[in-house]
Amino acid sequence: MHSRTSHLAGALIGLAAAFAVGYLLLKSAVQLSFVAMLYASSPAGVPQPAGTLAAHGSLSAAGMLLVVAIITGLLASTRRLSPLAPLLAGLPLLAVVVAGRLAYLPTQLWMLRNLPANLGIATDPVLRSGICQLLGGIMLVSAAMPWRWTGKLAAAGRNRTAIGVLVGLFGIAGLWYLLQLADPVGYAFVTLSTGLPRIFDLIWLPQAAAAAVIGALAAARWVSPVAAALSGIPLLAVGLLLVIVPVGAARWTSPFVWGAQPISVYPGQSLSMGVLVLVGGLLLVAAAAPWRWRQASTRLAASEVAVAAAV
Repeated sequence: MHSRTSHLAGALIGLAAAFAVGYLLLKSAVQLSFVAMLYASSPAGVPQPAGTLAAHGSLSAAGMLLVVAIITGLLASTRRLSPLAPLLAGLPLLAVVVAGRLAYLPTQLWMLRNLPANLGIATDPVLRSGICQLLGGIMLVSAAMPWRWTGKLAAAGRNRTAIGVLVGLFGIAGLWYLLQLADPVGYAFVTLSTGLPRIFDLIWLPQAAAAAVIGALAAARWVSPVAAALSGIPLLAVGLLLVIVPVGAARWTSPFVWGAQPISVYPGQSLSMGVLVLVGGLLLVAAAAPWRWRQASTRLAASEVAVAAAV
């Protein structure tokens, strides 16, 4: 159980994390939008000058996305942290998305007026990409885990590690295609090719499913952290390649993309804006949490309660 002080600290941490995550997402989106503009303005097949990293990708954007992954991974998996932290970190992200759905132009104009000029150009790609609702959903799933409110860990199953290996292996392919379906371009391709109703708001369904799966892998006690690690490593590796060397990585991964089409470098799509870095990094950070490897059912020890109350 958490004290009032712990809940207050968690609330403040969550709000600060929401601000930091929003800023870093916008900042990285600015960098990746610049990469996309350079790519679009370059004649096909014309090599870029040696050392022009921005013409191929953005190391700074990759670094910022990794920081977001670490922040959200810690929020999703830190046992001593009040559940208000992930809750209040996720709600603002979802609030911005809902406002954008209900009144897109007023929301974007409000963001342009209130954000620094160098970040305003990233509002449209971020709103359209689906990254905010995915991260917000993951935070809410984590906050809903019973252990976060009771302080009690359920007993780990005898075959939890073996099951975790199977879940992790299936999770690699499952999350790869589910995250593509949660991407605006991937969703449009699947609906058009299969003849499904072209209702774009239904993209919330694969986005909610992805958030539920990732949130469970990151925070659930019943699934071994091995599953999160196995699923996160390849997603993080591919995601970093898509951010740092987007054109080459899009060509290498095209056989495994819906319709066997290369992932577009252009902004406004979650895959080209680093969603795989966020998900893969988040899962690896969550898998590294020491409490997730414990086998016995335990309550917070007295020393842990004291630390939680002081945090």
